[in-house]
Amino acid sequence: MAIDFWILGSVLRREFVNKRLVLFLISIILLMSGESISIGYIAFSGGTFLIEPIILILSSIPALISFTVKSETLNVRKDLGIGVLLSLTTVYDELSMGYLYGTAFVHDVTNPFLLSVENPAFGLMMLADGIYFLLISRNKTILEGAITTFALSMAFIPSLYTFSKTVELYLSLVSSLIMIVNVVMIYLIEIKRVTLQGQLVSISLALFDFIMMLGLSLFASMEDLWLISISMVISMAWYFILIIHQIPSRRISLKLRYPFLFLVLVNLAELTMGFGETVLGFNLTNSLYGVVQSAHVMNQETMSKMGSLSTGSMSSMHMRSPFTNPFWWLFPINPLSMFEMYLHGSLFQTVLMAPYMLVMATTMAPFYVIMMGGEMAYLVYERFKRARTAYLKNWTLAIIVGIPIFVVLIPYYTNFYVFGMSGMIFPVTLTSFIVSLIAIALASTLFGRGVYCNLVCMSAHMFSNTFFEQFNAKRSSHIWDYLRWLFLVPMLVAFSLYVISQVHIVKMSIDPLNFYGMFTLNYIWWFFFFLTPVFGTYACARQGWCGFGTFVGIFNKLVFKVKAKHISTCETCESKDCESSCPVKIPISQDVLTKGYVNRVSCVGCAKCVDSCPYDNLEVKNFISLLKR
Repeated sequence: MAIDFWILGSVLRREFVNKRLVLFLISIILLMSGESISIGYIAFSGGTFLIEPIILILSSIPALISFTVKSETLNVRKDLGIGVLLSLTTVYDELSMGYLYGTAFVHDVTNPFLLSVENPAFGLMMLADGIYFLLISRNKTILEGAITTFALSMAFIPSLYTFSKTVELYLSLVSSLIMIVNVVMIYLIEIKRVTLQGQLVSISLALFDFIMMLGLSLFASMEDLWLISISMVISMAWYFILIIHQIPSRRISLKLRYPFLFLVLVNLAELTMGFGETVLGFNLTNSLYGVVQSAHVMNQETMSKMGSLSTGSMSSMHMRSPFTNPFWWLFPINPLSMFEMYLHGSLFQTVLMAPYMLVMATTMAPFYVIMMGGEMAYLVYERFKRARTAYLKNWTLAIIVGIPIFVVLIPYYTNFYVFGMSGMIFPVTLTSFIVSLIAIALASTLFGRGVYCNLVCMSAHMFSNTFFEQFNAKRSSHIWDYLRWLFLVPMLVAFSLYVISQVHIVKMSIDPLNFYGMFTLNYIWWFFFFLTPVFGTYACARQGWCGFGTFVGIFNKLVFKVKAKHISTCETCESKDCESSCPVKIPISQDVLTKGYVNRVSCVGCAKCVDSCPYDNLEVKNFISLLKR
């Protein structure tokens, strides 16, 4: 491996290299690869020496070709053909070293390909690759950082360390942490690098992250090694291509399809990582501590406390981590078992409830919520750095502070978190439900709708950052001003049914609070989210499909408002920057000229209109401003 580093380092540090020399160096790498394979095959697998001449002949082909090509210099970083050839040769060499280690020390895998990949040596090589190529890189920018963290996350993939469940568990968490950093970096590249290089790196890494996490999900669910092994080898080849070949950095026209494609791929990667890591963590921690609780020992009361919609098919599947498991707070439920519980039931359960439970159990799992909270907190910080007004800076800081509070201290699965997100572990009591509603109503009355939408609701966290601003709606429609009240009805019905069931007027087998909240955030939310370029950001407020958001927005009418200091200034304004910056597309200028202020139900309190006003003529009036006055 040291010779590989010396060869690749020497080639990459020179601007021009002789083509014959490059082909000769490739032959050397192939020869070393062949020796690794032959040693493993002969010494540890009982193979014959007949493989030696075959390897020698194959390894000599590039060197022989070098005598037939024209002696000329070339820029390896700009020659795509040579770059791909060097990349594939390097991957082949590292696979051969993995095969040598596998034949010597791994005895529970017989397939040569899996033997080459699924061992700690392969991870160690990826770790060395990531560190070495970052050190010799001429430019250590966010692009190199994203490519490096992409390689480092593969170095700790848990399938490489199955020899110890403890090592597998902790290294899986390390891999996930590095991948979270990688996702944040490719978000920033997508925002800041409007170049061919930037778009290709961010979109391709999102794609390969998704494929690897899909492999992790299959490994965690069925102990299948094929997809995760193939995805790592392909990802490794792409990593070397990005390292060796210099992609043109010319600016391109940032059409909407590029960020939209990135949006879809990166969220699929996050969903599959949340599912795979939660299933793996659940199985490993309960296996390590010997405290697995089976579904067949659960009674109706236990299932209701989990917020399940039905007892479903009660097999011997593992459903929930007991509190004696020290990791129960991170892996309290098993999304796979929640999915399988309905998969083999009736047609309704298989088609509707099974995917419903899969998405719900994944997105409400603490690991997924913490992962998304960490990523979005940093992107909100990027929004903070761009803010001009003190209110918007404080608003974004409040979101950053609020994320860990509602992710860690008051997470989704406790009975303190209302709007259908509780009941996963602890039952929601009528008292906590009423107290929460009173607190939210009071806070919204004093400070505006944003106190809930942007401090509690994880959906709003995703929109309160720089990446999603490019999806701001261009126009709005008055139809939503009326339909939002129609969308409020199901929420009021669900809440009413919940209250009468809690006071034992009616006995219900389905928790209406959980059903409404989970259905809203597992089906409707994802529909609007993946169609963000069509519906725009804050579709929950603009289209009003979030009934609870509309309910909270009613309290905007009491105290919270955006007011003009001088109406005459707005009368002469021609730019109307306040309206173009509003993500909800409120006709701010019209309201200000008519009433002197804006306080609509759909206002989310982001104050971007205040921040964008070229005359500093708008200001936020809420309870704090009243106290100051």
